[in-house]
Amino acid sequence: MQIKGVNFGGWLVLEKWIAPELFAGTEAEDEYHLARVLPEEEYRERMEKHRKSFIREEDFRFLSEQGINTIRIPIPFYIFGDRAPYLGCIEYLDFALDMAEKYGLKILIDLHMVPGSQNGFDNGGICGVCKWSGMPEEVDFCLRLLEKLALRYGHRDGLWGIQPLNEPITDALTGDIPWEQVWIRNIYPPKSAEEEAGSAPIKMEFLRKFYEDAYTRVMPHMDEDKFFMIHDAFRTAMWKDFMPREQYRNVVLDTHFYFGSVEAGGCPKALEAYKAIVEGRFYPILDEMSGYFPAVTGEWSLDSGYAKDLPDRQDKENAYRAVAEIQQKAWERIAGSFFWTYRILSDSPDADAWSFEKAIKWMK
Repeated sequence: MQIKGVNFGGWLVLEKWIAPELFAGTEAEDEYHLARVLPEEEYRERMEKHRKSFIREEDFRFLSEQGINTIRIPIPFYIFGDRAPYLGCIEYLDFALDMAEKYGLKILIDLHMVPGSQNGFDNGGICGVCKWSGMPEEVDFCLRLLEKLALRYGHRDGLWGIQPLNEPITDALTGDIPWEQVWIRNIYPPKSAEEEAGSAPIKMEFLRKFYEDAYTRVMPHMDEDKFFMIHDAFRTAMWKDFMPREQYRNVVLDTHFYFGSVEAGGCPKALEAYKAIVEGRFYPILDEMSGYFPAVTGEWSLDSGYAKDLPDRQDKENAYRAVAEIQQKAWERIAGSFFWTYRILSDSPDADAWSFEKAIKWMK
Protein backbone atom coordinates (compact mmCIF):
# COMPACT_ATOMS: atom_id res chain seq x y z
CA MET A 1 0.00 0.00 0.00
CA GLN A 2 1.32 3.43 -0.96
CA ILE A 3 0.87 5.58 2.14
CA LYS A 4 -1.06 8.79 1.68
CA GLY A 5 -1.03 10.04 5.23
CA VAL A 6 -1.37 12.93 7.63
CA ASN A 7 -0.18 13.56 11.18
CA PHE A 8 -2.43 14.42 14.09
CA GLY A 9 0.20 16.75 15.52
CA GLY A 10 -0.85 18.90 18.46
CA TRP A 11 -3.63 16.55 19.62
CA LEU A 12 -2.17 14.18 22.24
CA VAL A 13 1.30 15.76 22.22
CA LEU A 14 1.04 19.52 22.55
CA GLU A 15 2.91 22.14 20.54
CA LYS A 16 2.20 25.75 21.40
CA TRP A 17 2.31 27.00 17.82
CA ILE A 18 -0.36 24.48 16.80
CA ALA A 19 -2.80 25.16 19.65
CA PRO A 20 -1.75 28.45 21.29
CA GLU A 21 -4.98 28.90 23.28
CA LEU A 22 -4.01 25.97 25.49
CA PHE A 23 -1.06 28.02 26.72
CA ALA A 24 -2.96 31.31 27.13
CA GLY A 25 -2.19 33.26 30.29
CA THR A 26 1.00 31.33 30.99
CA GLU A 27 4.66 31.71 30.10
CA ALA A 28 4.95 28.00 29.35
CA GLU A 29 6.54 27.15 26.01
CA ASP A 30 6.18 23.38 26.29
CA GLU A 31 4.06 20.67 27.82
CA TYR A 32 6.36 20.02 30.78
CA HIS A 33 5.89 23.54 32.11
CA LEU A 34 2.22 23.89 31.17
CA ALA A 35 1.37 20.89 33.36
CA ARG A 36 3.21 22.53 36.25
CA VAL A 37 2.21 26.21 36.06
CA LEU A 38 -1.55 25.69 35.75
CA PRO A 39 -3.66 24.75 38.78
CA GLU A 40 -4.50 21.03 38.59
CA GLU A 41 -8.20 21.52 37.85
CA GLU A 42 -7.61 24.16 35.18
CA TYR A 43 -4.97 21.98 33.53
CA ARG A 44 -7.43 19.08 33.45
CA GLU A 45 -10.22 21.25 32.02
CA ARG A 46 -8.02 22.67 29.27
CA MET A 47 -6.64 19.30 28.27
CA GLU A 48 -10.00 17.54 28.21
CA LYS A 49 -11.63 20.31 26.20
CA HIS A 50 -8.79 20.31 23.70
CA ARG A 51 -8.65 16.54 23.24
CA LYS A 52 -12.41 16.23 22.78
CA SER A 53 -12.70 19.08 20.29
CA PHE A 54 -9.43 18.99 18.31
CA ILE A 55 -10.15 15.63 16.64
CA ARG A 56 -13.68 14.25 16.18
CA GLU A 57 -15.34 11.51 14.20
CA GLU A 58 -16.03 13.86 11.28
CA ASP A 59 -12.28 14.35 10.84
CA PHE A 60 -11.77 10.64 10.17
CA ARG A 61 -14.67 10.69 7.73
CA PHE A 62 -13.24 13.74 5.96
CA LEU A 63 -9.78 12.23 5.64
CA SER A 64 -11.19 9.00 4.23
CA GLU A 65 -13.15 11.00 1.66
CA GLN A 66 -9.97 12.85 0.64
CA GLY A 67 -8.14 9.60 -0.14
CA ILE A 68 -6.01 9.53 3.01
CA ASN A 69 -5.32 5.96 4.09
CA THR A 70 -3.02 6.27 7.14
CA ILE A 71 -2.79 8.62 10.14
CA ARG A 72 0.36 9.07 12.20
CA ILE A 73 -0.62 9.88 15.79
CA PRO A 74 2.08 11.35 18.04
CA ILE A 75 1.63 10.14 21.62
CA PRO A 76 3.30 11.06 24.93
CA PHE A 77 5.03 8.73 27.38
CA TYR A 78 2.31 9.40 29.96
CA ILE A 79 -0.51 8.12 27.72
CA PHE A 80 -1.62 5.53 30.30
CA GLY A 81 -2.01 8.20 32.99
CA ASP A 82 0.78 6.90 35.21
CA ARG A 83 3.04 9.97 35.23
CA ALA A 84 1.71 12.84 37.37
CA PRO A 85 1.11 15.72 36.89
CA TYR A 86 0.29 14.79 33.29
CA LEU A 87 -3.21 13.69 32.32
CA GLY A 88 -3.36 10.34 30.53
CA CYS A 89 -5.06 10.00 27.15
CA ILE A 90 -5.25 6.32 26.20
CA GLU A 91 -9.02 6.57 25.70
CA TYR A 92 -8.41 8.95 22.80
CA LEU A 93 -6.06 6.53 21.11
CA ASP A 94 -8.72 3.84 21.58
CA PHE A 95 -11.18 6.20 19.91
CA ALA A 96 -8.80 6.79 17.01
CA LEU A 97 -8.43 3.06 16.37
CA ASP A 98 -12.21 2.64 16.46
CA MET A 99 -12.73 5.50 14.01
CA ALA A 100 -9.96 4.28 11.73
CA GLU A 101 -11.60 0.89 11.45
CA LYS A 102 -15.01 2.47 10.87
CA TYR A 103 -13.73 4.60 7.97
CA GLY A 104 -11.21 2.21 6.44
CA LEU A 105 -8.08 3.97 7.71
CA LYS A 106 -4.86 2.78 9.38
CA ILE A 107 -3.06 4.23 12.40
CA LEU A 108 0.68 4.60 13.00
CA ILE A 109 1.35 5.06 16.72
CA ASP A 110 4.36 7.36 17.14
CA LEU A 111 6.07 7.71 20.54
CA HIS A 112 6.77 11.40 20.09
CA MET A 113 7.58 12.48 23.64
CA VAL A 114 9.71 10.61 26.19
CA PRO A 115 10.74 11.52 29.77
CA GLY A 116 13.61 13.99 29.76
CA SER A 117 13.27 14.44 25.98
CA GLN A 118 15.18 12.88 23.12
CA ASN A 119 15.84 16.10 21.21
CA GLY A 120 15.33 19.37 23.13
CA PHE A 121 12.54 20.42 20.78
CA ASP A 122 9.17 21.70 22.00
CA ASN A 123 7.64 18.52 20.57
CA GLY A 124 9.94 16.52 22.86
CA GLY A 125 8.02 17.94 25.80
CA ILE A 126 10.65 20.20 27.39
CA CYS A 127 12.60 22.84 25.47
CA GLY A 128 16.39 22.78 25.46
CA VAL A 129 16.66 19.53 27.41
CA CYS A 130 17.91 16.15 26.11
CA LYS A 131 18.43 13.72 28.99
CA TRP A 132 16.32 10.65 28.26
CA SER A 133 19.03 8.35 26.90
CA GLY A 134 21.11 8.95 30.03
CA MET A 135 18.37 7.69 32.34
CA PRO A 136 18.25 3.87 32.13
CA GLU A 137 15.06 3.61 34.17
CA GLU A 138 13.25 5.92 31.73
CA VAL A 139 14.56 4.05 28.71
CA ASP A 140 13.19 0.84 30.21
CA PHE A 141 9.91 2.62 30.98
CA CYS A 142 9.55 3.47 27.29
CA LEU A 143 10.31 -0.09 26.19
CA ARG A 144 7.63 -1.38 28.55
CA LEU A 145 5.23 1.30 27.27
CA LEU A 146 5.81 0.27 23.67
CA GLU A 147 5.18 -3.36 24.59
CA LYS A 148 1.91 -2.41 26.33
CA LEU A 149 0.79 -0.59 23.19
CA ALA A 150 1.65 -3.60 21.02
CA LEU A 151 -0.30 -5.89 23.36
CA ARG A 152 -3.27 -3.54 23.30
CA TYR A 153 -3.44 -2.88 19.56
CA GLY A 154 -1.24 -5.45 17.81
CA HIS A 155 -4.15 -7.47 16.44
CA ARG A 156 -6.38 -4.52 15.52
CA ASP A 157 -7.25 -4.13 11.85
CA GLY A 158 -6.85 -0.37 12.21
CA LEU A 159 -3.20 -0.52 13.28
CA TRP A 160 -0.58 0.07 10.59
CA GLY A 161 2.38 0.00 12.95
CA ILE A 162 4.38 1.49 15.80
CA GLN A 163 7.21 4.03 15.73
CA PRO A 164 9.35 3.78 18.90
CA LEU A 165 10.85 7.30 18.87
CA ASN A 166 10.47 10.60 17.02
CA GLU A 167 13.33 12.80 15.82
CA PRO A 168 16.13 11.77 18.19
CA ILE A 169 19.12 14.09 18.18
CA THR A 170 22.37 12.15 18.07
CA ASP A 171 26.08 12.84 18.09
CA ALA A 172 26.06 11.87 14.41
CA LEU A 173 24.21 15.15 13.78
CA THR A 174 25.81 17.46 16.34
CA GLY A 175 29.39 16.21 16.28
CA ASP A 176 31.58 16.44 19.36
CA ILE A 177 30.48 19.87 20.58
CA PRO A 178 28.95 20.07 24.07
CA TRP A 179 25.18 20.40 24.41
CA GLU A 180 25.53 24.03 25.49
CA GLN A 181 26.78 24.85 21.97
CA VAL A 182 24.21 22.86 20.01
CA TRP A 183 22.01 25.02 17.73
CA ILE A 184 18.81 23.56 19.19
CA ARG A 185 19.22 25.68 22.32
CA ASN A 186 19.01 28.86 20.24
CA ILE A 187 15.61 27.87 18.85
CA TYR A 188 14.27 26.16 21.97
CA PRO A 189 16.07 27.76 24.92
CA PRO A 190 15.91 25.81 28.19
CA LYS A 191 13.93 27.35 31.02
CA SER A 192 16.84 27.07 33.42
CA ALA A 193 20.39 25.78 33.71
CA GLU A 194 19.18 23.41 36.41
CA GLU A 195 16.68 21.74 34.08
CA GLU A 196 19.21 21.54 31.26
CA ALA A 197 22.03 20.07 33.35
CA GLY A 198 23.03 16.63 32.16
CA SER A 199 21.71 17.09 28.64
CA ALA A 200 23.65 15.55 25.76
CA PRO A 201 23.00 14.26 22.25
CA ILE A 202 22.06 10.59 22.07
CA LYS A 203 24.89 8.27 21.09
CA MET A 204 24.22 6.61 17.75
CA GLU A 205 25.20 3.23 19.20
CA PHE A 206 22.58 3.71 21.93
CA LEU A 207 19.89 4.57 19.39
CA ARG A 208 20.61 1.51 17.29
CA LYS A 209 20.37 -0.75 20.34
CA PHE A 210 17.17 0.97 21.47
CA TYR A 211 15.57 0.32 18.08
CA GLU A 212 16.61 -3.32 18.24
CA ASP A 213 15.33 -3.70 21.80
CA ALA A 214 12.06 -1.98 20.92
CA TYR A 215 11.59 -4.26 17.92
CA THR A 216 12.09 -7.30 20.14
CA ARG A 217 9.53 -6.02 22.64
CA VAL A 218 6.93 -4.94 20.09
CA MET A 219 6.84 -7.17 17.04
CA PRO A 220 6.06 -10.55 18.71
CA HIS A 221 2.75 -9.08 19.86
CA MET A 222 1.63 -7.77 16.48
CA ASP A 223 0.13 -9.42 13.42
CA GLU A 224 2.38 -10.26 10.49
CA ASP A 225 1.09 -7.31 8.44
CA LYS A 226 2.09 -4.65 11.02
CA PHE A 227 5.10 -2.36 10.60
CA PHE A 228 7.93 -1.03 12.78
CA MET A 229 9.04 2.44 11.66
CA ILE A 230 12.36 3.95 12.75
CA HIS A 231 13.29 7.61 12.41
CA ASP A 232 16.61 8.26 10.68
CA ALA A 233 17.82 10.80 13.30
CA PHE A 234 18.38 13.25 10.41
CA ARG A 235 21.14 11.03 9.03
CA THR A 236 19.40 8.93 6.41
CA ALA A 237 22.43 7.26 4.86
CA MET A 238 23.74 5.95 8.20
CA TRP A 239 21.12 3.18 8.35
CA LYS A 240 22.40 1.02 5.50
CA ASP A 241 22.50 -2.65 6.50
CA PHE A 242 20.78 -1.91 9.82
CA MET A 243 18.04 -4.42 10.72
CA PRO A 244 18.41 -6.47 7.52
CA ARG A 245 15.26 -7.88 5.99
CA GLU A 246 16.47 -11.43 6.45
CA GLN A 247 16.27 -11.01 10.23
CA TYR A 248 13.75 -8.22 10.77
CA ARG A 249 10.33 -8.10 9.16
CA ASN A 250 8.42 -5.01 8.08
CA VAL A 251 10.94 -2.37 9.19
CA VAL A 252 10.34 1.02 7.55
CA LEU A 253 12.73 4.00 7.51
CA ASP A 254 11.24 7.39 8.35
CA THR A 255 12.79 10.66 7.20
CA HIS A 256 11.42 14.18 7.66
CA PHE A 257 11.72 16.92 5.06
CA TYR A 258 11.08 20.64 5.44
CA PHE A 259 12.20 23.41 3.11
CA GLY A 260 12.86 25.59 6.15
CA SER A 261 15.58 23.15 7.16
CA VAL A 262 17.25 23.08 3.75
CA GLU A 263 17.08 26.88 3.64
CA ALA A 264 18.90 26.95 6.97
CA GLY A 265 21.54 24.80 5.28
CA GLY A 266 22.07 27.37 2.54
CA CYS A 267 19.41 26.60 -0.08
CA PRO A 268 18.12 29.80 -1.75
CA LYS A 269 14.45 30.69 -1.30
CA ALA A 270 13.47 29.90 -4.87
CA LEU A 271 11.39 27.22 -6.57
CA GLU A 272 14.18 26.15 -8.92
CA ALA A 273 16.53 25.79 -5.97
CA TYR A 274 13.96 23.68 -4.12
CA LYS A 275 13.51 21.45 -7.14
CA ALA A 276 17.27 21.08 -7.55
CA ILE A 277 17.68 20.10 -3.89
CA VAL A 278 14.90 17.52 -4.00
CA GLU A 279 15.91 15.98 -7.32
CA GLY A 280 19.67 16.29 -6.87
CA ARG A 281 20.07 15.38 -3.23
CA PHE A 282 16.86 13.78 -1.98
CA TYR A 283 16.03 11.53 -4.95
CA PRO A 284 19.39 9.71 -4.89
CA ILE A 285 19.42 9.03 -1.15
CA LEU A 286 15.78 7.90 -1.12
CA ASP A 287 16.39 5.64 -4.11
CA GLU A 288 19.48 4.16 -2.47
CA MET A 289 17.89 3.62 0.96
CA SER A 290 14.82 2.02 -0.60
CA GLY A 291 17.15 -0.84 -1.45
CA TYR A 292 17.52 -1.49 2.27
CA PHE A 293 14.11 -0.48 3.68
CA PRO A 294 10.80 0.82 2.46
CA ALA A 295 11.23 4.56 3.00
CA VAL A 296 8.52 6.97 4.14
CA THR A 297 8.55 10.73 4.65
CA GLY A 298 6.93 10.93 8.06
CA GLU A 299 6.65 14.72 8.06
CA TRP A 300 6.51 17.41 5.37
CA SER A 301 4.58 20.60 4.73
CA LEU A 302 4.08 23.40 2.21
CA ASP A 303 5.95 25.91 4.34
CA SER A 304 8.83 27.69 2.61
CA GLY A 305 10.68 30.97 2.83
CA TYR A 306 9.82 31.64 -0.82
CA ALA A 307 6.06 31.51 -0.18
CA LYS A 308 6.32 33.44 3.08
CA ASP A 309 8.05 36.34 1.35
CA LEU A 310 5.31 36.78 -1.27
CA PRO A 311 2.92 39.61 -0.29
CA ASP A 312 0.21 38.80 -2.83
CA ARG A 313 -2.19 36.06 -1.73
CA GLN A 314 -2.60 34.58 -5.22
CA ASP A 315 1.15 34.45 -5.72
CA LYS A 316 1.46 32.73 -2.34
CA GLU A 317 -1.13 30.12 -3.30
CA ASN A 318 0.63 29.46 -6.60
CA ALA A 319 3.85 28.97 -4.64
CA TYR A 320 2.13 26.47 -2.36
CA ARG A 321 0.97 24.48 -5.40
CA ALA A 322 4.47 24.42 -6.83
CA VAL A 323 6.04 23.43 -3.51
CA ALA A 324 3.46 20.65 -3.14
CA GLU A 325 4.15 19.31 -6.62
CA ILE A 326 7.92 19.22 -6.13
CA GLN A 327 7.56 17.19 -2.94
CA GLN A 328 4.71 14.91 -3.95
CA LYS A 329 6.66 13.77 -7.01
CA ALA A 330 9.43 12.69 -4.63
CA TRP A 331 7.07 10.83 -2.28
CA GLU A 332 5.72 8.85 -5.25
CA ARG A 333 9.19 7.29 -5.59
CA ILE A 334 9.04 5.79 -2.11
CA ALA A 335 6.49 4.04 0.13
CA GLY A 336 4.58 7.24 0.84
CA SER A 337 4.34 10.19 3.19
CA PHE A 338 2.51 11.84 6.11
CA PHE A 339 1.73 15.57 5.88
CA TRP A 340 2.48 17.65 8.98
CA THR A 341 -0.07 18.33 10.21
CA TYR A 342 -3.83 17.92 9.98
CA ARG A 343 -5.01 21.05 11.79
CA ILE A 344 -3.52 24.33 13.03
CA LEU A 345 -5.46 26.51 15.48
CA SER A 346 -3.66 29.73 14.61
CA ASP A 347 -4.49 32.96 12.77
CA SER A 348 -0.97 33.25 11.37
CA PRO A 349 -1.08 34.10 7.62
CA ASP A 350 1.31 31.21 6.94
CA ALA A 351 -0.42 28.60 9.11
CA ASP A 352 -2.34 27.20 6.13
CA ALA A 353 0.92 25.80 4.75
CA TRP A 354 1.04 23.44 7.73
CA SER A 355 -2.67 22.56 7.92
CA PHE A 356 -3.80 19.69 5.71
CA GLU A 357 -7.45 20.65 5.92
CA LYS A 358 -6.52 24.04 4.42
CA ALA A 359 -3.60 23.00 2.23
CA ILE A 360 -5.38 20.14 0.48
CA LYS A 361 -6.67 22.54 -2.18
CA TRP A 362 -3.09 23.09 -3.31
CA MET A 363 -2.17 19.41 -3.46
CA LYS A 364 -3.00 16.84 -6.10
